[in-house]
Amino acid sequence: MPDQDFVEAIEGETRLLVPRSSLSDKVPPKTPAFFNPSARLNRSVSILAYRAFARQLSKERTFADSFTGVGARALRVAVEVPEIEHVYGNDLNPVAIDAAKKAADLNSIADRCTFSIAEVCKFLTDHATGDGGRFAIVDLDPFGTPAKYIDCLLRAVLDEGLVSVTATDNAVLCGIYPEVCSRRYYGKPLNNSYCNEIAVRLLLSLLALTASRLELSIRPLFAHANIHYFRVYAQVFVSSGSANKALDNVGYVMHCFHCGNRFLARESDLPCPVMCELCGTKLSIGGQLWAKSLYDKEFVARMVSFDPDRECKKLLDLCAEELDSIPYYFKADEISSMLKTNPVSIAKMLEVLKGAGFAASRTAFNTGGFKTNARIDQILNVIK
Repeated sequence: MPDQDFVEAIEGETRLLVPRSSLSDKVPPKTPAFFNPSARLNRSVSILAYRAFARQLSKERTFADSFTGVGARALRVAVEVPEIEHVYGNDLNPVAIDAAKKAADLNSIADRCTFSIAEVCKFLTDHATGDGGRFAIVDLDPFGTPAKYIDCLLRAVLDEGLVSVTATDNAVLCGIYPEVCSRRYYGKPLNNSYCNEIAVRLLLSLLALTASRLELSIRPLFAHANIHYFRVYAQVFVSSGSANKALDNVGYVMHCFHCGNRFLARESDLPCPVMCELCGTKLSIGGQLWAKSLYDKEFVARMVSFDPDRECKKLLDLCAEELDSIPYYFKADEISSMLKTNPVSIAKMLEVLKGAGFAASRTAFNTGGFKTNARIDQILNVIK
């Protein structure tokens, strides 16, 4: 590793060795090693999530970063999550692993870190048996889709352990390539104003359905979307009984591109014909997708207790108040445009909706968005 190609960078409380070009190029290059400085929020949120989860671990306090790159996330866990006893970092790029090892020395944590050079499924499979030692927390943050690694991921985590998964194939998950999305995630996307939430729920559905095939079940603890990152955190349980009920947690979002009507439907009560009851236009279907809550609110509160920076706290505060069992949201400018009025603030919309007896909240998925159990025609009537 030519020293002149790498520079020291500080993220959180951790010293990293990163490619010089990754700090200057608009798109971080994959060579000599990959490091994305714009993913800082993603990593900072994960540190809070791991700390919140690690507090409940009684044994096997291990963390694995299966696509570690230069070790940014793994090293931050070793430095900033004292509850974790040992960190494993894996990557196929030996240059990246060399940088991670040197950075471990810089942070005086080399004795708590083990780095390996292997294809990700081999790394995870080697730890999928009692002899290899499953992990308490496993992270999967690949380039593009995580779909082809989900089986290996779930086999490498302990019962009641945590998996964190990133998807960055946003063109697929947001409806530009619906056939590819159906193949990878077993569900149809929606190319609309709340496609980022649909994307997160498609990712969770894939995780839940794959887990059920392995006699496992999941419980989402946290999720968020940031720029082109879709990110979920879920606890995994060995339970054939819960696995049998996996389909109870998934459903479909019905969306009318003509009048803006949207609602959640289960497979057993999908409308037939699939027509909008408000305007008679054919509805578009998103899913199957995760149709239950995204956040464990007590878990979010524990994340907040670790004194996050302002950007993380803003995100977490929104999640804490969000009506997260509603799998879609509305945008304030969308409503104002439909009414042909001057923009109405989110705060005013929430006040009016609550005053009319509806539930309503902001959403972490869009600063200009809100959630409510009111139907689109009801929203327009009370706001007007």
